[in-house]
Amino acid sequence: MTTRMPAAKPDPARRVAQAWKGLLGRMGRLTAICLVAAGIFGAMTADDLLGSRQRSWQQASDSARQLSLLIGQEIGETIGQLDGTLQVAAERLASAEIVALPPGLRRAFLFDRSVAQEHVRLIFLVDAEGRIALASRGDADLPSDQAAMDYVRVHRDRSWGGLYISAPFPGLDGQPVVALSRRLARADDGFAGAVVGLLDLDSIRRRLEAHLQGVEGSFILGLHRQDGLRLVSITSRATTRQHDEAMAEIIAEATWKPHDAFTLRAPAEDRLLGAFAWVGAQPLLVSVTRESTDIEAEWRSHAITTGLTMLGLLAALLTPILLLQREVARRRAAEQEARRNSDEFRMLAENSGDMVSRIGPDRTRRYISPACRRILGQEPSALIGNAPRDVTHPDDRQQMIETLRPVYAGALEEATSVYRIRHSDGRWIWLEAMVRSVRDPVTGLPDGVVAIARDITERKRLEAELARVATEDPLTGLANRRAFDAGFERELHRCAGRGLPVAILLIDVDHFKPYNDEYGHPEGDACLRRVASVIAASATHPLDLAARYGGEEFILLLPGLLLRDAARRAETVRATVEALAIPHRGAGPGCAVVTVSIGLAAAVPQADAVAAVREALIQQADHSLYDAKRMGRNRIAATGAEDAITWR
Repeated sequence: MTTRMPAAKPDPARRVAQAWKGLLGRMGRLTAICLVAAGIFGAMTADDLLGSRQRSWQQASDSARQLSLLIGQEIGETIGQLDGTLQVAAERLASAEIVALPPGLRRAFLFDRSVAQEHVRLIFLVDAEGRIALASRGDADLPSDQAAMDYVRVHRDRSWGGLYISAPFPGLDGQPVVALSRRLARADDGFAGAVVGLLDLDSIRRRLEAHLQGVEGSFILGLHRQDGLRLVSITSRATTRQHDEAMAEIIAEATWKPHDAFTLRAPAEDRLLGAFAWVGAQPLLVSVTRESTDIEAEWRSHAITTGLTMLGLLAALLTPILLLQREVARRRAAEQEARRNSDEFRMLAENSGDMVSRIGPDRTRRYISPACRRILGQEPSALIGNAPRDVTHPDDRQQMIETLRPVYAGALEEATSVYRIRHSDGRWIWLEAMVRSVRDPVTGLPDGVVAIARDITERKRLEAELARVATEDPLTGLANRRAFDAGFERELHRCAGRGLPVAILLIDVDHFKPYNDEYGHPEGDACLRRVASVIAASATHPLDLAARYGGEEFILLLPGLLLRDAARRAETVRATVEALAIPHRGAGPGCAVVTVSIGLAAAVPQADAVAAVREALIQQADHSLYDAKRMGRNRIAATGAEDAITWR
C-alpha cells in the first residue's frame, strides 16, 4: 500500500521575504524606468538649450544683417544725393554757356541741388592748379590752395572719373567732415580740376545713434572706406582692441559679397558676431558687431534656471514610486484636458485687454469679451448673434471679407485685417483684428475663427498727420519740394501714356530780399503766404499741383495744358499778385508793390524719356524765369511746344 505524504505548509518567514523581494523588484524596475526617462528628458533639455543658444545667435545674426542693410540703404541715399549733385555740377560745367555766366548766377545754377541737403557743408570747384574757383557759399573760409589735399592729388595723378571719398578731416567750423569728389576733365582728357562736396560726419553719426536707440543689445556700428579706413564709429559702450582687429576680417569677407553676417574669433573675448553691407554702389561699408557675452546673456540665465530645475526633477524621482505613478497619471489627464482647451483659452487669457470674439462658420458672433464695452460702447449681449461685416464701413467691407475668406475656409491659419467699424455713438473707429482659424476637434473641419481686435484710431490719426507734415510746406500750406517731385513724376508718366502735354510755371517773387530787409522777416513771411494763396487758387483742376520750390520761389504743375493756355494762367497769377497791392518801397523804378516773374515751359513727354523731359522742363522754366527777370521783372516768359493737343 502506498502511503501519501502530507503537503508541506509554507514557511511564513519565507512568504514575507518573497513579498518584499517582489515589491523591491517592482520598485527597482520602476526606479530604473524613471531614471531612464529622466536621462532621456535631460538629453532633450540639453538639446533644447543648445537649440535655444543657436536661435539666439541666429536672431542676433538676422538683426545685425538687417541693421547693416537698413543703415547701408539710408547712408547710401545720403551719399547718392551728394554724388548726384557733384555729377550734375560736373555735367553742367561742360557747357561753355554756364561757364560764361556771372559767378553768382553760376553758383546758383551749379549748386542749387545742395540747398536742401542738410548733411552737405559745402560744395566747391577746384581748378587744375588746385585753387578754389567757386564755392556754394560765398562766405566759405577755405584755404584757396587745395593742391596738397588728397581729393585733388588722386584726380590729378589718375585719369579716373569715379567718386573718391577722402579720410576725415576738420571742416570749416572744426567739426569732422569727409570730402566726396569727382574729376573734371578737359577735351583731351587732361586734368581740369575737381568738384568737391564736404559731407558732415556728425550728421551721419546722429543717424547711426538713432538706430542704436531702437535696437536691443550692445551693437557697435561703423562706417568704413573700401580700404578699411574708419570714417565713423558708434557704440553703446567702449570698443576694444579685438573689435578693431576684427574689422580686417570683415573687410576681407566683404570683398566678395554684397552683405553678410558671420562669427569672428577674438583672442580675449571668445567670439564676436559681425555683419556688413555695402553702401549702395559707393566704395563704403557699414559694419555691425556684437559680443557673444551680450548675445548669450539671456540664454545663460535661462540655462541656469533650466539646470537647477533639472536637478530638482532628478531629486523628485526618488520619492515613493506609487505616488509618482499616481502623479504622472493625474498630470497626464490634466495635460490632455489642457491640450483640448489651450488653443481657444490661451488667446482669451493672454489678450484679455483686447476685444476677443468667437465667430462661427455662419460669420456671426458666438462670444465676445467684455472689452467691447470700452471699444464699441456696447454690451456683449447686444453683439452676440450679429455679423461684424454689418457694422463695417462700406469702403472697408469688401477688403475685410477678401482678407478673411481663406481663414474661414481653413486655407490660411491666420490673417490680420484693418478696417473701420461703427461705434455706438455713431462715429467710425479703426480696428486692427488678428483672426485665427478654428477646427472642429472631432472632424477636423473649419469651425469659424477667433478674432482679437484692438482700437487703433489714434494711431491712424497720427499716421495721417505725419503724412500731411511730410508733404506740406509749413509756412505757406502748399505742397513741399518732395511732394511736388513725386506728383511731377506721376503726372509725366500718366500724360506720356495718353499723349497729353504737361506745363509748369516757375514763379519767383521780385526783389524779395530787399523786401525782407525793409519790412522784416515776419512781414516777408506774410507776403509769401499771400502770394502762395494766389498760386493755390490758380490750381483749379484736381490734378493741378501748387508747391513751394524753395525760398521765395514757387512752382505750379498744369497737366494737360498747352503752353498758350498755361501762359493765360500765368498772366492771371501775375496780375492777381500785382492787384494785391502789397507795398514794396524797394521794388525798383516804376513799381511800388510786390510783383512776381514767371517762367513757363511745356512739352509732351514720351514714355521712354520721362526723366529727360522732367529735367528739361525744369531747366526751360528756369531759363524762361531768368529771361523774365532780365527783361524787367513783373512779366512772364515761355518756352515749349505749341502744337500739342488740347485736353482742357
